[in-house]
Amino acid sequence: MTYPSYDEVQDIRSEIKETGYQYWLHHDLFTWQWWVLLIASILPWIIWGYLIKKEHRLHIFAFAMSMGIISIILDVIGVDTLLWGYPIKLFFMVPPLFPADLTVIPVAFSLAYYYGKTWRRYFLYIVITSFVFSYVIEPLFIWAGMYEIHNFSHWLSFIGFIFISLLIRWFLERVLPLREQ
Repeated sequence: MTYPSYDEVQDIRSEIKETGYQYWLHHDLFTWQWWVLLIASILPWIIWGYLIKKEHRLHIFAFAMSMGIISIILDVIGVDTLLWGYPIKLFFMVPPLFPADLTVIPVAFSLAYYYGKTWRRYFLYIVITSFVFSYVIEPLFIWAGMYEIHNFSHWLSFIGFIFISLLIRWFLERVLPLREQ
């Protein structure tokens, strides 16, 4: 059995990139789903700016970006291992679901962090937020043709959101100065 060389892999990647671009250009760009993704990339941060007091923004933004970084990493792993996929993308060349990974998920969970000042209240808020993402938003995106599950389930998303949110809060409380109550 012969294995492909690096150059052969690069040639295949180049073909996939061009095919992906052509698909995006002719099937994604300016569809109603594309507009939903565009709005979802901007509107949550505007809302976030109104809801978070200025003196807390840096701390809450640290939480949001931690959530965003972990979301991007897990999303790339999930798409590359064919656990799930995104038929519609905002940009053809960026991480799979940029609007969710760097906007909707970080904003929603950082609001839970901001308003959940005690661990008990925070846990309740992230369970509710995780449930909404896993059992309402994901199925809605599947229905809209914007998300596909191949070898994954909603309950894994639910548990993952909770675990990651708990981990980030625990970590930030050890790294950053205590936030004002």
